[in-house]
Amino acid sequence: MLSGRDNGTYSTGCISYCASESEVKVGDGKGCTGLGCCQTSIAGGLSYIAFYFNVDNNPSWNYSPCSYAMISKEDVIGNMTFARRIERGAPLVLDWAIRNNGTCPPALSSGENGKQQQQAACVSPYSYCLNATNGPGYFCNCSDGYAGNPYVSNGCKNVNECDPSFYKENYPCIGGKCLDTEGGFKCKCNFGRKRDSKNSHICQPVLAKPAIVVTATTCAISVLSIIFLFLHMEREKRKLREFFKKNDGQLLQSMGIKIFKKKTIEKITNNYSTIIGKGGFGLVYKGTVGNDQKVAVKCPNPISVDTARQNDFANEVSIQSQISHKNVVRLLGCCLETNIPILVYEFIPRGSLYDVLHGNGDDSNMTEHKLSLDVRLGIAIESAEALAYMHSSASQKILHGDVKSSNILLDENFTPKVSDFGISRLLSIEKDHTKFVIGDANYMDPMYMKTGQRVTFGVVLLELITGKKARYEGNESLPLNFVKSYMTESRAREMFDKELMCTEEVNCLEMIGDIAVQCLEEDVDKRPAMKEVSEHLHLARKEFMQNQGKISCEEADEIAIDFPLSHQLSPA
Repeated sequence: MLSGRDNGTYSTGCISYCASESEVKVGDGKGCTGLGCCQTSIAGGLSYIAFYFNVDNNPSWNYSPCSYAMISKEDVIGNMTFARRIERGAPLVLDWAIRNNGTCPPALSSGENGKQQQQAACVSPYSYCLNATNGPGYFCNCSDGYAGNPYVSNGCKNVNECDPSFYKENYPCIGGKCLDTEGGFKCKCNFGRKRDSKNSHICQPVLAKPAIVVTATTCAISVLSIIFLFLHMEREKRKLREFFKKNDGQLLQSMGIKIFKKKTIEKITNNYSTIIGKGGFGLVYKGTVGNDQKVAVKCPNPISVDTARQNDFANEVSIQSQISHKNVVRLLGCCLETNIPILVYEFIPRGSLYDVLHGNGDDSNMTEHKLSLDVRLGIAIESAEALAYMHSSASQKILHGDVKSSNILLDENFTPKVSDFGISRLLSIEKDHTKFVIGDANYMDPMYMKTGQRVTFGVVLLELITGKKARYEGNESLPLNFVKSYMTESRAREMFDKELMCTEEVNCLEMIGDIAVQCLEEDVDKRPAMKEVSEHLHLARKEFMQNQGKISCEEADEIAIDFPLSHQLSPA
């Protein structure tokens, strides 16, 4: 039997029988089932435990006069025999409490440093009292974040939750770094993570894994793109420096030629929006610089311009830098940031002499003009003066390699401007021709394929007096047919422009025809010099103006004094 309350309100027990020694079942491993031993559970809330045995005519006392009782933890006695328990013992868990005043006393006010103190047994700061669950009384525990003995002064010590020896395998901060604090700890989230709204000790990724993959991929692509862009920009800068050096940029700058940036050219031409000319070299665009000054921007096409002609653009810059004449198109500057230089010229509004004489089928706004003989003479004379200047007024002769009507531009007043010096050549001052075959084949018929700008200028003169193209009516050659007519009973008159066939003009046309034929001489030594061509054209205009009554005899004599040559040309 077992009792446990002072007021005698609790007792319990169990009964076992043992008729003979052979029936004792205490060592066969079957536990206490009522033969030789018995067991029972004990209730909680007892104030003491007392055992006593009641023996009623028990024959076992004849061979075993002793009785035994023991207390053990309930969950470990199932398969252990009573004899085994006696021999080895069994664990016992004491559920105890302090019962001086029955329950937890009230808390005292905060002590030094704000440490809460309890009455009675809970003397350590950072401790608290708990009421017993099995009967009256209480016991003490250290507060959360502290461990130790709450029943002694300063017995509860701070626990370092971030110490591996404390948390073992379970790190207290998931996705972050643990930082110990007094009575606890806090978590500092790693980069790319944020504190969980429900648990401050868990750091969740800011982005979901798919989003992280997409973001990382995007960032990687962006970084690579920036690197490639930087390398591309460096490569472009290096190319620009190489082009500048290749195109003699330092030399041109020292000569006073303005150097434009490629971006400036794009701005000048409004991103190359207005085309005003085109040819085998590329395209010419209209543009605006400074205070609304109109310019023509000549852009080579690297695809259509072969390697042999790429140097013509640099040559054109070099040639034009040595020319300053009112009848030569003025070079304003160039861009050297391309493989082939881009040239910027003054804008000549009426286009080329070719377009004015013959019209331009590619441009509906360009139609042929009715030019008087006086205007045509002025164009011929000033063009000849420009070519004569290039022959005689420089330290080196400049031989224009491509004189033709499409390379003579006209301004608002039909003043001619010689252009396109791409295949021009510099000669020593003693030479007046070259054996290098250059120019437009239409202006150099096979029988005249002996190079020289006087030949091609002779074709321009024929265009002015006949109104015909160098190649007309299919594949007819103007210089060849005119010379044949000139040599056949002076039938060249039949080829003159019908608009100029009045009596006063025929003689002047014949004089110009004479000059053209002399320029077309196959023997280079028989051709007149460009200065002589200019002088005789002046005399032709004097005679024409005198016949027209536009000048007096005295004025005509003054012109004759300035140009003292007969009407018949002599070989140069």
